[in-house]
Parts: sequence; C-alpha cells; structure tokens
Amino acid sequence: MTDLVDNTVSSVKEISLRRATVVDAEAIASVRVESWRATYRGMIPDSYLDEMRLEDSVLQWRQILQAMTEAADRICVYVAESEGKVIGFASGMMLPEPKLGMQAELTAIYLRPAWQRSGIGRRMLQKVARTLQAQGAESLLVWVISGNDIARNFYEELGGMLLIEQAFSWDGMELMEAGYGWRDLSVLMASVNAMRTSASLH
Repeated sequence: MTDLVDNTVSSVKEISLRRATVVDAEAIASVRVESWRATYRGMIPDSYLDEMRLEDSVLQWRQILQAMTEAADRICVYVAESEGKVIGFASGMMLPEPKLGMQAELTAIYLRPAWQRSGIGRRMLQKVARTLQAQGAESLLVWVISGNDIARNFYEELGGMLLIEQAFSWDGMELMEAGYGWRDLSVLMASVNAMRTSASLH
C-alpha cells in the first residue's frame, strides 16, 4: 500500500485538470461508484453500495453535462486525468439563493481510491472555487456525511467552518450530514496554496 501511495504522489505533476464534456459521463460515473463503495462502507448499508448501478449514474451525469452547456455561468464540472484516464472529478454551482449564508456550493468531489490523499483533491477544489469566484461567488458551501472523518478533516484543514449538522434522507436512508463553509474564498485559496507548498506538490 505504501508503494502505491508513493507512486501516486510522485505522479501528481502529470495530472491535468480540464472541463468535463458529455463524453466524460461514463468515466465520471465510474469514479463516483468506485469512490462511494470504498469511502462509505460502514456509513451507508453495504446492500445499497453493492447494488449501485453504473448505468444509472452514467444517465444522471450525461444529463448534468448536457445541461451544463446552457448553464456554464452557474455550473462547472472538472475532471482530473492521468495518462488520458479520468481519475477524479469535482463540480460546483452557484446557488439560486444563499444557503446558510453561502452563495455557491461544491456539489461533488471524488477520486479513485488509489489517488486519494495525494493533493489532487485540493487542486480540484481550488479549480472549482476559482471558477465560482469568477462567476461572482464570495463564499462556498459543502455537505459531507457526518461519519466521514477523512472528508471532514480535509475541509477543516483548508479552513472550512462547521456550519451545521442535521438529519437528511437519501434514497430512503436516514443519514446525518455536516455542512462546512468558507465565507471568504480567498481564505480557501490561501489554505490550498500553503498546503501545496508544504507538501511540495505542483
């Protein structure tokens, strides 16, 4: 496992980020399903994770990416690639109305398990935040399942403030979620840059 992580980190310089297109729907769906199954064991019933259908996720993401052509000023989706293969994605949107005082939301950020904790998630988050900032957002909201300590630590290390914890329903499951936010996106940018420098990532 150590060798895998080391090899992944040494390859971070080769990662490219670009805007997603409709042809990326299947790759994005594959990353989502793989990441959910690896990340949410113990938080979401195994039966739900095991029964996730790639086809359903492909359809959902194809619709999102098609709609994005008409909503490019409100929605953004980026993919991270290594050697032409999509290894992660992140998406965000401007909120129609502020939520918990936040103007925009990070709606998804996922990496294939082998690439997690390598600095790529920070780069994707920063890319989405910069795009939303250019669209007029000054603040950003993100939701995370309360039991996902790794994700919570990720956002807290980047200066995210815990705004609320609450119950929510997802596909018939009753879960708990935590909302984190940055009231000033410049704080998020500075935190990402500081962590990247300390980790010698580019």
